[in-house]
Amino acid sequence: MNLALTEMKRSKLKFGLLIGAVALLVFLVLFLTTLSTALVTSITGALNGLDGQVLVYSDAARDNLQASRLPPTVVAEVEKVPGVAAAGGVTLGTVSAELLDGSGDLQLVGSTAGEPGAPTGLVAGELPARKDEIAMDGSGYALGDEVTLSEVDRALTVVGLLKGSQFNASPTGYVVPAVYDEVVRAANPGVPFVPLNAVAVAVSPGADPAVVAQQITDDVPKVKGYVKGDAVSLIPGVESITQTFGILVGLTFVIGIVVIGFFFLILTVQKMRTFTLLRAIGASTGKLSAAVAVQIAVVVIAAGILAVLLTYGAVQGLSTGIPVTLSPVLVTGTVGAVLLFSLLAGLLSIRRISGIDPATAAGAR
Repeated sequence: MNLALTEMKRSKLKFGLLIGAVALLVFLVLFLTTLSTALVTSITGALNGLDGQVLVYSDAARDNLQASRLPPTVVAEVEKVPGVAAAGGVTLGTVSAELLDGSGDLQLVGSTAGEPGAPTGLVAGELPARKDEIAMDGSGYALGDEVTLSEVDRALTVVGLLKGSQFNASPTGYVVPAVYDEVVRAANPGVPFVPLNAVAVAVSPGADPAVVAQQITDDVPKVKGYVKGDAVSLIPGVESITQTFGILVGLTFVIGIVVIGFFFLILTVQKMRTFTLLRAIGASTGKLSAAVAVQIAVVVIAAGILAVLLTYGAVQGLSTGIPVTLSPVLVTGTVGAVLLFSLLAGLLSIRRISGIDPATAAGAR
């Protein structure tokens, strides 16, 4: 320990530059992961956060929620399928509205509180139960504010605030089905019924959601059942975003490990004569290897602290319109993974140290 820290004190510039380089790489990993998670959540939150384990679309929707059209009577048919405990209709569409942030498009979701399909991301207030109420996610709303739906020229009072319940990275409002129906009928007079986009299903205790989804597909005509996680992953854009950010994060992570590994390998090669002399006067391989491991740990931990501060500052300064938060689990996992793989990369240096022959100390200068 003393050997490792003494060297770092005497080479502040060298190790300081390494800490700065590793901090930037860890910062990129944290920032890109945080941003991708927030982006995917803002696109899929309305679907991922609804109550229920199974979703049912029209079989002609091609796995797309917005293209799905189901008659309201299908809810009763789905409830008859073995393994279904309860079912509820979900409607979703883009409507014109007067919002606080000046935007004019609102993702409007119709669902019933207490039934499958209701949002689960409530952080304040309550879910709407009347035709003059709305729960909002996005656009900076507070309880008691009003949202005006342009199609029906109706002002709705915000009675609930949601988090992680947006759809398509847009402000999203949740209303009772009757309000959604009015908006659709105002834009399409004479429509025989307002179609559902999906049916959310709560499965019976002990039932397998995948089995129930397949049973619904088999038993109910012209529908297709999905486990909720599968339906979320099929939302357009999610897969490409996840893959793109995953590649960037993976490359950045690998570069960081390679930088640390090669730095300490080069440092070890430069100090081979010193290590040889230390071995000759009785220093064990374990003690010298431990010194390298301590230096790696100090560099990674210091870089991790600096990276967390940088990421937190960057997240606070973002004005993307989507909720971006730095997860403690992500921070712990990322720094821990970097430390683990950095120590593994340090085995290259330890291998060189273990190969030192103390008998060559006489020639070491």
